[in-house]
Amino acid sequence: MGRLSRLRSAGMTRGVWNIADQMIASANNFLVQIIIARSVSEDDFGSFAIVFAIFSVLTGFFRAVATQPVAMRFAGAGDDEFRRASGAAVGLVFTGSLLLGAGLVVAGLLGPFPTVLGQSLVALGIVLPGLMMQDAWRQVLFARLRPAAACLLDATWGVLQLAAVAVLVLSDVGSVFAFTLAWGGAAVAASFVGLAQVRTRPKLTRALPWVREQSSLTRYLVPEFVLQQSGVQIAIVIVAAVAGLAAAGGLRGANMLTVPATIVSAGLLSFAVPELVRRRERMTNRTWTLAALGVSGMVSLVSVVWGSLFLVLPDAVGEALLAETWSGTREVLVPIIVGQVGAALSVGPAALLYANEGARITMRLHAVYTVALIGLSTAGAVLFGAVGTAWGMAAAFWIVVPWWFLLTRRHVRRTPDGTEATSPAPVG
Repeated sequence: MGRLSRLRSAGMTRGVWNIADQMIASANNFLVQIIIARSVSEDDFGSFAIVFAIFSVLTGFFRAVATQPVAMRFAGAGDDEFRRASGAAVGLVFTGSLLLGAGLVVAGLLGPFPTVLGQSLVALGIVLPGLMMQDAWRQVLFARLRPAAACLLDATWGVLQLAAVAVLVLSDVGSVFAFTLAWGGAAVAASFVGLAQVRTRPKLTRALPWVREQSSLTRYLVPEFVLQQSGVQIAIVIVAAVAGLAAAGGLRGANMLTVPATIVSAGLLSFAVPELVRRRERMTNRTWTLAALGVSGMVSLVSVVWGSLFLVLPDAVGEALLAETWSGTREVLVPIIVGQVGAALSVGPAALLYANEGARITMRLHAVYTVALIGLSTAGAVLFGAVGTAWGMAAAFWIVVPWWFLLTRRHVRRTPDGTEATSPAPVG
């Protein structure tokens, strides 16, 4: 019992560190955007918003194609094997970000863009390798069950970027080009902290072999990422066209208020996958089921408690946070909370599937969800405006919940004891 207690205590500690890191990363992004928004014109901030959107998409893409397989296949590997895998994955990130960064610089210089946007793209191209490397080291640390080190890495970036942006503000420098360089330059500096923590050099020559060797996973992870990115955005655009911009703003406001629950969800997912990978050969069908229910239950509880908080607080609190947007947000808050609970219930099964190389199943489930989301939210918008859209989104989440549990249970029962028989792919 003493050893079991120590294992549980260590797991809980790592889980707390994972959630803390998600909070730090979200705070970093939120604070720097707020500072820049208050320091430049509305049009100029629009240029930075485009730059930040490109950064967000590329971050998710490189996770899907490079670093996510490290957590899914090598979290339980020995030190030498893990170093080879992480070196190859980070080598791919570095090589790809250099090429894409050069493309952004060329596009910014030669493309038919407004001056500020062109300059912003040039700045992003210059710092893109640092931004991508910082996140790559962070994902590697998660995969190696070192979330406290990931916290240090993100905190270092946060301190450096806030210091750099503050210097620009105090110096009365208000160009998006300078702000982008400061924000990304801090990531470049922080990436060296990640290099020192992991002590593995990026293996550039292993970049292409890594793509080939992990294609059995990435051919599902990349389309899944595209589906995740596109579904909600398409639904928001549709409701704006059908029910008006105010309705779309109300939905966006509700999503902003529920961000803390999303942070917990992301933190527990990044915690659960490598933890389960390391234990999968010792887990039975019963322990797989308990793990899925435990993770989903924790995320669902946070979603209900946090969302309900805004239902009982005075309207003055919501108005202080969202100003005029609050009235529209208040109308859709209940269905948004219901939908988020449905999404939370899928986190546990998703973690189990990722830990058992079930990316083909997660991609198909996300495809079904995306189709349902677009169809039901559009029907809801036509019939009942923003409220109908929100209930349509909630229904899309709940429709796929039973399938998450059913297909996960079927997948982990492929061997008599419920363990995964697939071996990690070689990395040479």
